[in-house]
Amino acid sequence: MKLKGRHVILSFVFLVLGFLVSFSYQYTKNESNVIQLSDQQWEKDYYYRQQLIQLEEQNKELRNELEEKRQNLQQLEGKLGEQQQLISRYVERKKDLQILVGELPITGEGIEVTLRDADYVPSEENPNNYLVHERHIYLVMNELLSAGANAVAINGQRIYRDSYISCVGPVVSVDGIPYPAPFVVSAIGNPEVLYSSVTLTNGVVDLLVSDNIEVEIEKQDRVDMESRVSGDRW
Repeated sequence: MKLKGRHVILSFVFLVLGFLVSFSYQYTKNESNVIQLSDQQWEKDYYYRQQLIQLEEQNKELRNELEEKRQNLQQLEGKLGEQQQLISRYVERKKDLQILVGELPITGEGIEVTLRDADYVPSEENPNNYLVHERHIYLVMNELLSAGANAVAINGQRIYRDSYISCVGPVVSVDGIPYPAPFVVSAIGNPEVLYSSVTLTNGVVDLLVSDNIEVEIEKQDRVDMESRVSGDRW
């Protein structure tokens, strides 16, 4: 029987397939050794897997707790910042009040109003009508405070809310300390406002002049006043 060309090709293909199948079987038989795990190894593997799962859960809980605490910390920092600002305002307010009541020294621009007795006293007149009295000093002092003065002093002695001024002849006593004329009333505040206040028409200066008092007003770039605590005078 005569073989045709296609029969030869098919025979060759089957031969190659048979060889490949045989080779694959032998290779698989030699190389694929199935690893058998013992019960103890399975238990260890299961135990470690459970431990890993628990650790991952704990790690997740800790991350959530950390995030919560971070947010709480941010809120506390925000509140602390607000409290610090509030405390800072309270401190500044306390300082301002201490300055006003004289517990702290104060420095600033302002004016000085000098009051002098009249140079000439007619012989037929009463000399007391030509002297500076406490009412004249009060007149100037009250006008300055009404105009916004932060602090007032007489001859360098600071005036407090409980200060008292009295007149004995040509001497004026401030909180028990006598001063002769001239009397310098110093005020810390806006110089322009204070000056305008005391020099108004028919105001303080005109009243003093009508009482035969010599008045001199000067704007000052710097006026220093002691505190009640640091000063010697109470």
